[in-house]
Amino acid sequence: MTDSSPECRIASVTFVEQRQSERSHVWLAIRLSTGGGDAFAVTYDVSDRGVLILAPRTLSIGTQVTLTLEVPSSPPRTLVATGRVVHEEPNTADPEGLWPFRAGVALDEVMGEFRTVIEGLVRANPFASPR
Repeated sequence: MTDSSPECRIASVTFVEQRQSERSHVWLAIRLSTGGGDAFAVTYDVSDRGVLILAPRTLSIGTQVTLTLEVPSSPPRTLVATGRVVHEEPNTADPEGLWPFRAGVALDEVMGEFRTVIEGLVRANPFASPR
């Protein structure tokens, strides 16, 4: 084997963090609406600028979506946001389950209300955590 053989080549990969807001690991039921119809999904983590969702079907990068989140509170609250899919991959933790796909959604607008609701959920629920 020589340094020019394919087995010896080393690729350099640099990952650039694009998130601008703190994420919180919070499981919330959501209704995901696209031009292709509606589906139910769950959040994996949430910030005021984006949401990582676990979904029953794949979503193409660039797809415009409307997310309707049902927030457990007293009284219950519904939050609605729009955005676009910026990342999509198989959910290796649940490939044969209800949520076999993961998708990152960048929100169209910073949702300050999300931050307030998320902070309340994290304080009230020991299973929710900032990331």
